Amino acid sequence: MRSWQIFKIWGIPFKIHPYWFAILFLFSWSITNQVNLSSGDIYNTKEAWIIGFLTSFFLLSSMIFHEIFHTFVSLNQGVKIKKITFYFLGAILQIDKYCQTALGNIKIAIVRPLSCFATASILLMVSYYSSSQEQIAINVISRVGILNLFLGFLNLIPFGSLDGGNLLKSIIWYFSGSKNKGRKLLNKVNLFLSFFVLFFGIVCLFRLNFYFGFILFFLGLFGANSSKSESQFLKIENILKFCKVSELKLKPLRKIEFDSNLSEFNALIKNKKDASDKYFFVTNNGRWAGFVDENILKTVSLKQWERNFVGDFKKPIDSLVSVSRNDRLWKTIERLEETSEGFVLVLNAADIPVGIIDRLKIGNFVLNKLGFNLPSEIFNKLNFKNHYPLGIELPRIINLMKQRGDL
Repeated sequence: MRSWQIFKIWGIPFKIHPYWFAILFLFSWSITNQVNLSSGDIYNTKEAWIIGFLTSFFLLSSMIFHEIFHTFVSLNQGVKIKKITFYFLGAILQIDKYCQTALGNIKIAIVRPLSCFATASILLMVSYYSSSQEQIAINVISRVGILNLFLGFLNLIPFGSLDGGNLLKSIIWYFSGSKNKGRKLLNKVNLFLSFFVLFFGIVCLFRLNFYFGFILFFLGLFGANSSKSESQFLKIENILKFCKVSELKLKPLRKIEFDSNLSEFNALIKNKKDASDKYFFVTNNGRWAGFVDENILKTVSLKQWERNFVGDFKKPIDSLVSVSRNDRLWKTIERLEETSEGFVLVLNAADIPVGIIDRLKIGNFVLNKLGFNLPSEIFNKLNFKNHYPLGIELPRIINLMKQRGDL
């Protein structure tokens, strides 16, 4: 569903997702039930619904205020934000560029919890010292203050993408000088908390409240899986950043002598093992002279094949996109994504072609490094698609690393 824009500040659209209205109703209904159970002798049903709705509405309003303040600090620390979408109890930011300093990330992570605590303090003081006779208004103010206090502590939990998690890894980054140390420690903390919640959820399932236990069990399981995914993500980043093309098993170049006629060329094409390969590299007495595309057969009459030679149709090798054997894997992937052929030529230190690398070769190398060994049957099936195996999105990972300043 499309989100609806509510306003625009500093060129950044602030949007609300349509699901928010359903959650607003459910949250209002939940608070209304609490009011009926705890203060049914003070408020009638209509007043309880007013309290429930206003509490939910002003909670969102305070969250928008917190996000504006958070956005202001983020922009001052060099973050580039494309848009912000609210989902009632949180907001999702689409970021084009992240903060590049540990201290800047600490400031960004702490601002939202501090805003929640400041709002909660003001609202709770107003409700405590107010002499107003408007009991409904005081009740709403008090509830919004308590919920802001809850959100402040919730955001400080060192878990996942919560502000507390970002704060923990940024503090470790600041004192250790290593960004990855903070991410690794946070991931371990997330795994520990996930198993704790998972265990507590199992206890609740059989001993306390089944519904509450089921929610905790699901959250713990989700957190454990997220932690495992983050570990794999960190491994992939290290592979892309530090591994070189020379570590990969290259696809050999298919050769043909420059004085071979087109009939001989056609025979080689019929015997090729990989249907996706359409290029042959031309040699002249053992030296590379260029390359040809098998489509040249379509441009010459069958009767002329015996009298036309491959060397007459060759193209210069330097017209192909190439990489060095010493290039890092992430640079090679960027070069690969620029091509229309779906492969890059690998050159040695003397700029002599030594092989070909494509998406399948790179993807299979990364998966092997992660401990996944694809069976040959699957490997051969994927070979025709020229995609990274198992849908692994290496170009997107590289873009995220660049946005965070890791490359």
